[in-house]
Amino acid sequence: MAQTREVIAYDHPSNVGGTFTVSVVKAIDETFAEVRVWYGRPSPTGWIPWREWDGYIFKAKRSDLTNERKMPLFRDW
Repeated sequence: MAQTREVIAYDHPSNVGGTFTVSVVKAIDETFAEVRVWYGRPSPTGWIPWREWDGYIFKAKRSDLTNERKMPLFRDW
């Protein structure tokens, strides 16, 4: 089974000052989506999570998702 090498990421307001980097896990409807927080860094062996927020899942308004981009989960150094 192939490992996911990248995700489509977005910025979402954290509501504590700053933004979360998130990816859509599941579409709920045209207005909302379930999103996962990516908090960590890519490495040659895969994603290294930082415990505080990485993996947190919540319901988000699609209109709050900005700055769409591809985010690598692996880094080739």
